[in-house]
Amino acid sequence: MKKISLFSIIAIAIFVSVSPLVAQEEMTREEWQTQMATYKAKQAELQAELLKLNAEIEELKTQSTKLDADITACEDALYALLGVTRAEVEAFEKELTQMENRIAELQRMSDAELVNYKDELVRMDARAKEMAKSKICMIPRYNDRVNALRQKITALLNSIQKEKTYTVGTWAKDRDCLWNIAKKKDIYANAWMWPKIWQGNRDKIKDPDIIKPKWVLKIPEGKELSKEEKSAANKYYRQKASVSSPE
Repeated sequence: MKKISLFSIIAIAIFVSVSPLVAQEEMTREEWQTQMATYKAKQAELQAELLKLNAEIEELKTQSTKLDADITACEDALYALLGVTRAEVEAFEKELTQMENRIAELQRMSDAELVNYKDELVRMDARAKEMAKSKICMIPRYNDRVNALRQKITALLNSIQKEKTYTVGTWAKDRDCLWNIAKKKDIYANAWMWPKIWQGNRDKIKDPDIIKPKWVLKIPEGKELSKEEKSAANKYYRQKASVSSPE
């Protein structure tokens, strides 16, 4: 009986272990070829679909161009019927948009801040009323926008026409005096406006140096002192100066 050498055993072991790998490698190549064929078929299918979609896009563009032309023709006919030009409608649209944007800014302000823009709101209200009478407002989309704008302007005017008040706190806790109240951000944000509070509450305030806790003071509208308020303040300053000056 022949002896099997160690080399022969190793060779047999290598052969046994490599043979399945070769078979596996051949199978992987076949699978790869199958997958490539599948991918190529899918690529061709997608390319065909892309061509179809591009054709549909071009068709839609053509339809859109035609619809745009139809809309323009309809608008021109409508404008002619109303007796207005496209330029007038575009100018109306621009002004309306600017007013809408401005009202949006004013809506973000507090009532105290808004008081300073009352004159602007009154002008805008008058202009909105004029716009509502325009032939352009016979077009529904503009009529709706102008009506919405007028409602917002009215709401803002109503909010600042309500009488604003302030309840006096204590000196120890709140440091409330006319000077400090006037400089509060939600009152006037200006301490020198204190005479306006004084003159607006003469039924309560006899001496501007004396106000009492829990008094409910009216806060008059305005961002400047009136002639009468300035006169009262100057008289107060002169009296204070005469009292404090040495004899």
